[in-house]
Amino acid sequence: MTTSAQSPAHDVLDEHPFALGLFGLNVSGGITMTSAPGAFELSWESTSRVARQADRLGLDLLVPVARWRGYGGRLNPNGVTYETFTWAAGVAAVTERIVVAATAHAPAVHPVVVAKQAATIAAISGGRFALNAVMGWFTPELDMFGIATKEHADRYRFGDEWMGIIDRLWSSTEPFDHDGASFQLRQAVSEPRPAQRPLVLNAGASPAGVEFTARHADINFATLLDAEQGRALADNITSVAEANGRKVRVMTYGTVVLGDTEADARRRYEEILSAGDSEAARNFMHYLGLNSSSFEAHIAAALEEHFITSGGGLPLVGSAEQVADRLTELYEAGITGFLMGGVPYDGMLERFGAEVLPLLRERGLRM
Repeated sequence: MTTSAQSPAHDVLDEHPFALGLFGLNVSGGITMTSAPGAFELSWESTSRVARQADRLGLDLLVPVARWRGYGGRLNPNGVTYETFTWAAGVAAVTERIVVAATAHAPAVHPVVVAKQAATIAAISGGRFALNAVMGWFTPELDMFGIATKEHADRYRFGDEWMGIIDRLWSSTEPFDHDGASFQLRQAVSEPRPAQRPLVLNAGASPAGVEFTARHADINFATLLDAEQGRALADNITSVAEANGRKVRVMTYGTVVLGDTEADARRRYEEILSAGDSEAARNFMHYLGLNSSSFEAHIAAALEEHFITSGGGLPLVGSAEQVADRLTELYEAGITGFLMGGVPYDGMLERFGAEVLPLLRERGLRM
């Protein structure tokens, strides 16, 4: 792996001050937990069609959700999924510019396998590949693999070793041995190596997660409730990354609901929410450690709403001008990208491209 030039994936994200993409295009429901009309129904036809649409619009990044089982409830959201590396290889082959990520649960996938898969997709895509590194938190999935759920800090200690091995496999020209707390490797090697190091994403916001991001990731993929929370997180991540001699972007995500007016968009948003699966949302929150009984009723209800409509992310609801305003607020707070969900994805993208992108260009967020 050469390091004299950054990867084509970096080049794509550097084209615009504010990056845009899609999240959850490989799972049933996308990032929503609703049966509202337009909720995403997963098929290769639907996922590849929307991926190509995003590519034609000039969006920058597709990030899939790594799920091995759904969240239960009435709809079992994310219960039907495409495995992310094979999905990314397929999507890379039918797109031209957009960066395609694969999401890996570190405890469930050996680093030697990940290094090889990543290099393969980097070759297929011409370097338009990113690795989203997840430490593993969804206990029912880990139980399927017979893997014990680790304490939070231990997940990142494991992940630090895991990612270090992957990086060494991507860069080493000779076989090497590794003796660590979690992995013992003999004469490890992986060819072909990617021409440049792929982009790496991580969603950690805890001190351990931020330190992992600062050491290994190029993008922190944050869950935010508002721009001010984003400002505090971005400032912290920037500071810790600089202490490690690195630069890290901070991006976030959520469902975009556009209307002719705010009232029109709110009506559509309420349709999504009223058809939501509250039980599945509470299951999701439980395994993240967000038990509704721990919060005041109005806070618990607000969190549940965010999980139903945006997978815990930040829904953007309003006219094109209002959505552009919200994205501008995020940018001014130090957030440098937004990954979108939609109900439906294709309808949202069509309207976003026609109405919001021109406003973002006028404001200098998109070139």
